[in-house]
Amino acid sequence: MRVLLLEYFLQFMQMIDSYQQFYEEHKNRLFSYLLYKCGDYETSLDIMQESFTRHFQHYRDRALSSPALLFTIARNALIDHHRPLKKFVSLEVEELPAAITNDTEQIVLIREQYRKVKEAIDTLPESEREILSLAVGGLAYKEIAFILDLSEANIKVKIHRARTKLRELLGSKEAS
Repeated sequence: MRVLLLEYFLQFMQMIDSYQQFYEEHKNRLFSYLLYKCGDYETSLDIMQESFTRHFQHYRDRALSSPALLFTIARNALIDHHRPLKKFVSLEVEELPAAITNDTEQIVLIREQYRKVKEAIDTLPESEREILSLAVGGLAYKEIAFILDLSEANIKVKIHRARTKLRELLGSKEAS
């Protein structure tokens, strides 16, 4: 009986170690995605922690090979959190942290560039913004397809079209 208990304990500790590695590999990307989607540091942190907890509770080490399930859990938790608000919020230009540099002119240029990109992204439909935010977050097309329940080929086409629209929008803003 003690041998079985010890063996179970060792397997559990190994599972915890592998999940810790999974957490370390994906926490920054997930947090960045959540921060982009909701614009609030504390909310993003809470939802990230909740997402990892749910993922571990329900799937343990069965889903460690791909973060797609984790992002799906986080996306659904974010939707649940914002359901009463009826919309996602995003960072305002003034809320952007100052750049690493102390050069005020460079900070102003970075904030202006951010404002232009944000305005262009805001003109895209919500579905295209969602796909782009997942792609920019570093997820593979296959993982994005899993999260959004679409085919990988469809995701590739949608990302290409969204990026093309974004380039056109940014090009027209530069011209004006």
